[in-house]
Amino acid sequence: MTSYIPLSVAPRDEQVFPVLTPEQIARVATKGRRRAVQRGDVLVEEGQAQFPLIVVTDGELEVVRSTCNGEEVVTTHRQGQFSGELNLLAGRRGLATIRATMTGEVIEVSREVVLGLVQTDAELSEIFMRAFILRRAVLLNRNFSDVIVLGSTFSARTLQIREFLARNAHPVTYIDLDHDPVSQEILDRLHFSADDIPIVICRHEVVLRDPTNAQIADCLGFNEAVDVDESHLRDVVIIGAGPAGLGAAVYAASEGLDVLMIEANAPGGQAGSSMRIENYLGFPSGITGQELATRAFTQAEKFGVQMAIAKGATHLRCDKRPYAVEIDSGARVAARTIIIATGAEYRGLPIENIASFNGAGVYYLATPMEAQLCKGEKVIIVGGGNSAGQAAVFLAQNGSHVIMLVRSGGLAETMSRYLVRRIDDNPNIEVRTNCQVVALEGGKHLESVHCRNKKSGEDTAENIRHLFVMTGAVPATKWLDNCVAVDDDGFIKTGPDLTREDLDVAKWPLARPPHLLETSLPGVFAVGDVRGGNIKRVASAVGEGSIAVAFVHQVLRE
Repeated sequence: MTSYIPLSVAPRDEQVFPVLTPEQIARVATKGRRRAVQRGDVLVEEGQAQFPLIVVTDGELEVVRSTCNGEEVVTTHRQGQFSGELNLLAGRRGLATIRATMTGEVIEVSREVVLGLVQTDAELSEIFMRAFILRRAVLLNRNFSDVIVLGSTFSARTLQIREFLARNAHPVTYIDLDHDPVSQEILDRLHFSADDIPIVICRHEVVLRDPTNAQIADCLGFNEAVDVDESHLRDVVIIGAGPAGLGAAVYAASEGLDVLMIEANAPGGQAGSSMRIENYLGFPSGITGQELATRAFTQAEKFGVQMAIAKGATHLRCDKRPYAVEIDSGARVAARTIIIATGAEYRGLPIENIASFNGAGVYYLATPMEAQLCKGEKVIIVGGGNSAGQAAVFLAQNGSHVIMLVRSGGLAETMSRYLVRRIDDNPNIEVRTNCQVVALEGGKHLESVHCRNKKSGEDTAENIRHLFVMTGAVPATKWLDNCVAVDDDGFIKTGPDLTREDLDVAKWPLARPPHLLETSLPGVFAVGDVRGGNIKRVASAVGEGSIAVAFVHQVLRE
């Protein structure tokens, strides 16, 4: 659990709540609207769908949020200071009420103008972006939230909802039915029973019973600023917000293209769940996948990318141009070019009853949430790649005894050397080679794991309540309905990997051959883990996203 950090003593306080100089205020004033305020005037309501950035030129504003006991003052903005955090950039609902505590004057700047400022004024961009990011970090640390999740440690769906909100960097207050004495009082007040969990109380007014991620996103206004008008023809639609998709979004939008990104779950892809990436260029002390994804997501928003969250692509209409992507909300978005960055879906184990333990002892991510569930306990990790190695090191540091099951004879061929050395040196990690899981047992929760040594044929049973499956993934391409050529494993073929037969089947209409990263459909590109022959590195995925945008420009000029 993260520690409590009061806003008044937050790290780098002068950067969280900077004071603008008179010259900087003058530049903002040319883009905004001056407004006289009186004591008690409400400038932004908690939960307001559209709200401005507010700069105080005279007087004082207080930021308050609703609590069970009334109101709590979060902070006070004085002369030269400004309001706002990441929800302002994203066009999402406000998390707090802002009102004047004395007579004064402010400058109100609309979200659209703020986006223009952070793109064109380097000095103000640095000040605003740093403050917004740090403020969100403090809000996450304090569980300052407009959403309450009431659930159970043993509920798979509770874990999925918490991870959805965490991966989208949205603060949440979690109440555990198994340990928090106030939980029963809340259930009684809402006339629910323990069988109704998970329950999500959204914006202090909407109660959702076992909601889907899309319902939560809609309730919190994740997509209210997203234009899905079917008559709006985009320059490029990007499917998937992993490192490759985010890289493409940042480069495309920063170069002036009209970009819509569609993400079925949360930014970051598989890389977003990594607890420590230590070989990514520019971060010598390492960075978590969540931090990297959040920064990239915010950077894309800064340049004006619109992002539809919890809206998966269900069909590609590829029979004519412009192409159109259908999403699971029923909307259809048209695009002159498309970048497919849907990545890969986690591969399970060929065990008949494994699905019954998903989220109840069987996990495909190793984040702080899973680490809390198994702290101090023995766990098994299945897999020998970098994701498995990063999970092993993280869980071992969290106090768990980790058993790594590897089908091959060792880790050297499938894992980065720095991780192999770290695993070898950690007494809390045990590596068992030539082993595989053959059976799982338990009731509502996993209780034991049966393993088999491939060489000796010997079976062993371990009293294990937590199994992490990290055995690779399969490409997320089912929604494409054979619109593009794929290889024998289902990965999308691009550029020089496309054969004459692939192009004949697709009826390639152009005199030129496909560009690098272009699929068998002109103007449709594939990047990252969904592409055949991809190199499974975050830096490579980001690079592919940027390269694809270079070819998008060429297609748009054709």
